[in-house]
Amino acid sequence: MEHPPARSGVGSTKRRSAPRKLRGAFRVLAFSAFLGSGAALAQSPPNAPEAGPCSLAAAEPATIARISDDFDFHLVDGRRTMLAGLEFPTAQGVTRDAALTRLIAWLEGAQVFVEPLAAAPDRWGRLPVQMSAASSDEPGAPLVSVGVVMIGEGLGRYRPDLAAASCAKAYLAAETLPRARRIGVWADDPEIDESKASEATFAALAQKKGMAALSGRVASVGETTTAYYLNLGKNRGRDATVVISRKNLPIFLAQGWTPRSLLGRRIRVRGLIETNSGPRIEISSPAEIELLGDAFED
Repeated sequence: MEHPPARSGVGSTKRRSAPRKLRGAFRVLAFSAFLGSGAALAQSPPNAPEAGPCSLAAAEPATIARISDDFDFHLVDGRRTMLAGLEFPTAQGVTRDAALTRLIAWLEGAQVFVEPLAAAPDRWGRLPVQMSAASSDEPGAPLVSVGVVMIGEGLGRYRPDLAAASCAKAYLAAETLPRARRIGVWADDPEIDESKASEATFAALAQKKGMAALSGRVASVGETTTAYYLNLGKNRGRDATVVISRKNLPIFLAQGWTPRSLLGRRIRVRGLIETNSGPRIEISSPAEIELLGDAFED
């Protein structure tokens, strides 16, 4: 699934009317507030691996000319790139400004290492990549994954892009702490746990639009001629449902998954939420669903 640029409101192009230096000053203040709130995590990200999944093995050097308000990375060689597997903050606010400030201060004008993850740009002209950069300006600073750093600081979260499948394990590990502590994006848009949700949460869920992260136990599995339905509760109009189209079933079967094998399992899914007939998220591959623990419950 392709994802459009991370815009907020009617479009981030509105923000370009302000001078870049002025916007930068506001972002510095926002980032200072973000740090002062205790949201940033004092942890050292792991070095970017030289081989294996999500490694530097196929990376090539590049220089970042600028980073746009849509979190696109414009390279000196003319390519427009985006970090595959990352969902940056979309809503205007401290976390979004902190994420832009962090990236601009760290990477604009810097040499990085990028690995293209697709043969051609998407419909918006962006080439999906994974990216590594020196962790600081200090001589001999180790190379780290930009995605892992941003997710680990609560300034982005994992998005199950097919192109980023090799980095999924590293990205999911990086978001464990900020998600648990509700830091940054997880404070602005926390995961909704169906087993703990209040009536107010269910009411808000019914009105929610855009990307969401949901967790819960699969209470029942339904099916029609076109899809399977993983119901995360017994109230079908209120509780969320995860939809797997029959046309995508072979993708799940190829990895040893069947919809009914998930009955009784606690899962986490993330994706675009629809609320026309109760909250639901349609998933197209196993990359969009996580198994939480090993326990089953009837």
